Amino acid sequence: MAPSRKPAPASAIRALCAYAAAMTRRDLAAAGKHLAAARRAGAKRAAAEEAALMLMLYAGYPAALEGLRVLNETWPGRAKPAREGGQDRWTKRGEALCRSVYGPAYGRLIPAVSALHPDLATWMVEHGYGRVLSRPGLDARERELVTVAALAALGWERQLVSHLLGALRVGAKPRDVERALVAGLAGAGDGALAAGLEAWHRVRDADPKWRARRTAART
Repeated sequence: MAPSRKPAPASAIRALCAYAAAMTRRDLAAAGKHLAAARRAGAKRAAAEEAALMLMLYAGYPAALEGLRVLNETWPGRAKPAREGGQDRWTKRGEALCRSVYGPAYGRLIPAVSALHPDLATWMVEHGYGRVLSRPGLDARERELVTVAALAALGWERQLVSHLLGALRVGAKPRDVERALVAGLAGAGDGALAAGLEAWHRVRDADPKWRARRTAART
């Protein structure tokens, strides 16, 4: 069993969220500033590496490549290769993480993605959740917050709704999810901003954790 890792400070994760969002917008100067802020806040370099690698899933290989270039310029260091495992391991841990993120919606998710293309469903579980998002360096809660920021910056409303809920399911506090969303929408274009706000309202009105928070704020 791998040793437990102390979670990164909340301020460091917010900075990594802002870094991921900046990279999706190709704002390299802002990305570098956010990385420097994450470092000052106590983030580990391995966590920053993982945030950069995650960009491959949301913004493509070019964003991941350039994100790692910005990291190397801002925060010099040498990344270590992971112990990758293999297809069976990736599938097993990918299914476990995907279930945690999607909760009761998992049973509908796989058939829905398979209907779009069966290979895409396999890649999502095996590669996305099993090989990338289950790596050490960031835990599931931290990764979901970075995911929220990246999807908000890109304006993918349907996927953003899923991961706003997913972040809550894996243990993120509502205020941290909101801060990740704000980090993603900072500097976003009109289309992404509208999609992000619509996703937030849909989830806020439907999820009991947000309803409870609003009720507490009114009392």
